[in-house]
Amino acid sequence: MTLHLIDHIAFALLFIAFPIWDFFAIRKRAALIRAGRTELRMGLYRKIIGWEWMIAIVLLAGWFLLGREGAAIGLVPRGGSLPWAGYGLAAVYSVLLLIQAWSTLRNPKSLASMRDKFGALTFILPHTLKERRTFDAVSVTAGVCEEVIYRGYLIAYLMAVLGAPFWVAAVLSSIVFGFAHAYQGPSGIPRTAAVGGLFALLYGLTGSLWAPIVVHALTDITSGRIAYASTGIAAPSSDTIQTGGEAVGDLGS
Repeated sequence: MTLHLIDHIAFALLFIAFPIWDFFAIRKRAALIRAGRTELRMGLYRKIIGWEWMIAIVLLAGWFLLGREGAAIGLVPRGGSLPWAGYGLAAVYSVLLLIQAWSTLRNPKSLASMRDKFGALTFILPHTLKERRTFDAVSVTAGVCEEVIYRGYLIAYLMAVLGAPFWVAAVLSSIVFGFAHAYQGPSGIPRTAAVGGLFALLYGLTGSLWAPIVVHALTDITSGRIAYASTGIAAPSSDTIQTGGEAVGDLGS
């Protein structure tokens, strides 16, 4: 990959300027939501969806306008035994994730425990049926767009600018991914970096973004469903009569 000035500008904006801006903007909105402005949660969802799709589309358009191959950013699946091992790992992880989510949703004590674990993140998690459905869209958006941005583009950029092998760039990209989620608090940075490391591992094994896209989206969707069910135990929303228990049977809807 031959670097252009536009790559350095994109790096500075996407991985330095925007995360710093988001950190303060999201903290401000979080304070308002916690103070009772819960309608701002839907606005935050719409903002995330709009901005992430716009960034991913512009990034991909620039990538191809510069004459670069889709395979170099993870858009073209490759054959061989190693990729299939990666897809197998993704499948096993996804099944375990669904089993864990189903088990948690069926157990009120587990839901109550999860509500406590979500802690400061409850401001961004869905509390109503409408929010939960929109959060599904946020989850799919994050799965597609963040994988293109943080795994596809960032790893390619770091390999080119540092002359580093894939796995070194993958580790660095996971660290950047963690700091991009600094609004989750100090503990959220290493946790998110570790999850980003899993997505990078799937990308490295398969050679494409499709496995991490699916796993990323599914991880966020199940988290949203659990969050919705756990908040339903504490305080059912005014715009839906569904309780946490009723959400159990709704995991796949």
